[in-house]
Amino acid sequence: MKARERKGFNKVFIFIAIAIVLIGTIGFVIFSKVSKDSKEQKIPVFTYYYLAKDKDKKVSAELKNRNTVLSVEEFEKQMKYLADNQYRTLTLQEFNEFIKGKKKLPKKSVLITFDNSSKSNYSYAYPILKKYKMHAASFAVTSKIVAKEQNLDVQKVQPLSEVEMDKMKDVFEFGSHTHNLRDSADGSVALISKSKDEVKKDVAKSQQILKTKYMSYPLGKYNRETIQALNELNMSLAFTSLQGYATSEQDPLEIKRWSISTDITMNQFSEIVSGKYKANKK
Repeated sequence: MKARERKGFNKVFIFIAIAIVLIGTIGFVIFSKVSKDSKEQKIPVFTYYYLAKDKDKKVSAELKNRNTVLSVEEFEKQMKYLADNQYRTLTLQEFNEFIKGKKKLPKKSVLITFDNSSKSNYSYAYPILKKYKMHAASFAVTSKIVAKEQNLDVQKVQPLSEVEMDKMKDVFEFGSHTHNLRDSADGSVALISKSKDEVKKDVAKSQQILKTKYMSYPLGKYNRETIQALNELNMSLAFTSLQGYATSEQDPLEIKRWSISTDITMNQFSEIVSGKYKANKK
């Protein structure tokens, strides 16, 4: 009887061992496939700055000559194009999993980002994105966020308020654009003139306020000390102003994007979305 029990036990043990090996092999194959597919996939990440209506921009001394101030009308055309062609807008978490090789994204996937978190995010971008059931990320200089909502002045760049940020959370999520290291007195980017410890202290404050692990570099500027500081803060992703598609082979703290300015035509936008656009193309 004991011999039979031992024999039965051995069979069970062998069966379990085989099952473990099979499960491990299948898991490895699946992970390898996801990782391989994600390496081959490239995602368009768009950068927007400020939106204004055409008629307001034309008469505004502050806005009219800035190519980073896109017309509301053009922005809606672009969002309608994405919706009509069934593109899916990603969350930062989904994008992070893709960059880390943990997730294969649907073929028609894009990430929409805004730098500087201005009032135009709320007044113009938010209703358009909501209309087309889209998601976006906005990177805020947290020292510039105001407590109370301001009346819209269509001829000026205005800061975003805490109240507006809260109202937008069904469409927007927020990342860091530093706390107070965007501008220096001489007009340069303060982030790259500071020591690693100064950068770390500033960005940590922004992280704490926004509860985020994602960042965009002010004007795309960063250096070795910046990267070291972000690594020590366990920042998951940081976005640059380098032109190009995002892939899982990129450093997570040096993600490429496409700047969508007034220089980008609708044809160029559609090419960027399709994955066919070249960074040096005129």
